[in-house]
Amino acid sequence: MRFTNCSIYDDSFRPSKRDIVVRDGRIVDLPLPGRPSAESADNEEYLDLGGRSVIPGLIDIHIHGAVAADTMDADFAGLNRISHYLAGLGVTGFLPTTMTVAVEDIEAAFRQSTDVGGAQVLGFNMEGPFLNVARKGAHVAEHIRPATLEEFERYQPERGIRVLTIAPEMPGALDFIEAVADRVVCSIGHSAADYDTALAAIDRGARSLTHTFNAMPPLLHRDPGLIAAAVRRGIHAEIIADTIHVHPAMIYCAWKLFGPERLTLISDSMRAGGLEDGEYELGGQAIFVREGVARTADGTIGGGTSTVWAGLRNAVAAGIPYGDALRMASLTPAELIGVADRKGSIAVGRDADFVVLDGSDKIHSVYMAGERYAG
Repeated sequence: MRFTNCSIYDDSFRPSKRDIVVRDGRIVDLPLPGRPSAESADNEEYLDLGGRSVIPGLIDIHIHGAVAADTMDADFAGLNRISHYLAGLGVTGFLPTTMTVAVEDIEAAFRQSTDVGGAQVLGFNMEGPFLNVARKGAHVAEHIRPATLEEFERYQPERGIRVLTIAPEMPGALDFIEAVADRVVCSIGHSAADYDTALAAIDRGARSLTHTFNAMPPLLHRDPGLIAAAVRRGIHAEIIADTIHVHPAMIYCAWKLFGPERLTLISDSMRAGGLEDGEYELGGQAIFVREGVARTADGTIGGGTSTVWAGLRNAVAAGIPYGDALRMASLTPAELIGVADRKGSIAVGRDADFVVLDGSDKIHSVYMAGERYAG
């Protein structure tokens, strides 16, 4: 298949007039319009995209749920529903994200089938239970516990745990980070760590911040904390760009601090994503959604209801260049979780996962492995 008459955002994240040649679900060439391709077949099929822009499929590495389903339900039908919801919004890969609950419930979440029909499951994100109660956010305090290799191994990490949130100031956490850092992205979050402790965690192998600015100390001029440590050491950071968790001005500041190569847009969506206001559940507790804002009974923000697609548009509205915001929603997360050799960009050798746009902010169609997503 050769996709023609389009402007693509390739791995430079600048638009250029190129065709896309796809074979067996992969991009095999990006020739100039009208130029022959060495990869062309004798009976090449052409698809005219009508002059539209084409961006890489988006990747959400931190999402608990949506459309009344949650990772912790350990229910294939629910996970499949989430995957279809995301695909319709330009997300072609995601990490179902767990919560701080009992060991058996986390095990069940990791055992569920991930052979979904929409956006591809690229592994799991393990948020908790190795957190600090003082910065628990919407996690249930009674299930927060120290990090141990014994518990981590129970979850069969070979099933694809790609990101793990940890508070490095807690007992045993630094040794744990050092022991697992070559197997999983250790992300500092739900933490009250000071600057020096965060530096120590990064030097032991921590590589990211979990939902930057949320559930952590603020960046202060006399008490720089873990955000300054992350900037100093040049690690990655997530951010929920829904303008609720983080003010647009701070989304812009995070881009200035980390740059598009190290800042990842996430949704942190819970089961209320895509639904009306009402009462929902997250990690075993009630969540109340009012005017799109999810909070626990005590008023704590409890996960998101937005999407990475919306976060991309919010980032641009906050003043971030479109190409940078797009990278933060595609290639940057792919690089962090180790799948950039096949995901996150429109480039030769990558999976043919891309989104065709009408204008700059309306999705016309979504392609995964070169096939149009039909819902």
